[in-house]
Amino acid sequence: MAQVTTNFATSIPGPVNFVLMETLLSAARKRLPYFNGTLPGKLEKAQGSASVKWRRIENLTAVTTSLTEAADGTTVAFGNGRTSVTPTITDVTVAIAKYGNAINLTEEVDLFNVNSNSAALMDTLGANAGESLNTLMRDVFNATTTLRRFSPNGNAGSAPAASYSSVANSISVNDIKWSVNQLNRNSAMRFTPAGFGSVNVGSQPIRQSYYGICHVDVEEDIRGLSGFIPVEQYGGYTETEPGEFGAVGGVRWCSTEIAPIISDGSTESAVATSYQGGSAILHHVYSSFIYGREAIGSIGLGENHAKEIYMMYDGVPTVEVIYHKPGSSGIADMFNEQGSLAWKSWFAGKVLNGNWVVKLQTLAGRY
Repeated sequence: MAQVTTNFATSIPGPVNFVLMETLLSAARKRLPYFNGTLPGKLEKAQGSASVKWRRIENLTAVTTSLTEAADGTTVAFGNGRTSVTPTITDVTVAIAKYGNAINLTEEVDLFNVNSNSAALMDTLGANAGESLNTLMRDVFNATTTLRRFSPNGNAGSAPAASYSSVANSISVNDIKWSVNQLNRNSAMRFTPAGFGSVNVGSQPIRQSYYGICHVDVEEDIRGLSGFIPVEQYGGYTETEPGEFGAVGGVRWCSTEIAPIISDGSTESAVATSYQGGSAILHHVYSSFIYGREAIGSIGLGENHAKEIYMMYDGVPTVEVIYHKPGSSGIADMFNEQGSLAWKSWFAGKVLNGNWVVKLQTLAGRY
């Protein structure tokens, strides 16, 4: 009886790429609040395009004229005399760019066994991928032009204070109300339906909401606002987003440590000393964002689940794990000692509708 050899490369498909891809995506997703609620673009390889397109069909004008019955004995015209309209279609495109990072490995790191070493490496790479993409997406949000600042001369939305140097207060309920009102006036779409609370479990109802993103310093100010509901008291089976900590004023808030800060940006003399900053007269200015559904478009972390094999025309995850085992480099690695583990991602982001996102520039309390 002939002996048959079973080897790892041929007969037993290695699970490492699949498992490590899942690990990387999981670690990266935890670091991506700036992707919450963004409209994903579709990236397809070998499609001859270096850009991503989002298409928006504008709302039609409300109809206020009734359809009347044709007069008796009249000749019926084409379409029975009715009229139609042509919808307005807006295409928004943005060029894509490629990012990535890698770790060189020695043969002593055995990635064919999904062990604690490989898991730790993938957590590190996943966190790096998430933080990198989140930073890029933050810059997209920061290009928002609808702005509200508070100064000693009062709040101004359509005509905000001329410079962030005059920002003079932390975030307030009125700031959130003004922002929500701007989105409502422009028919922005909310992300979440109402959630209903129960006195039996100590939860509270949550109104239909937009999303908000702020710095972790500003989070503490928001928690102190009147009407704030912490995430642990959300009513019903409410799904939450990464980094979400609570809701107030029709906005569900997430926080991140990389939100935009202008260090010592405020030089307003009327500011009290109880704010974050470098001195009694220099205070950091923080940018927070409130936005509706489809206000921002992104591509950077695919919604597709990782698979071992991708067929032609499959949409692939935009974050890829690339593993080269020791010995795969030919004469560049004569003793089969060096390998590498890397992530690579395509990224693009764009403000799709500037009327559906507001930037608030405020101070943050020092506690």
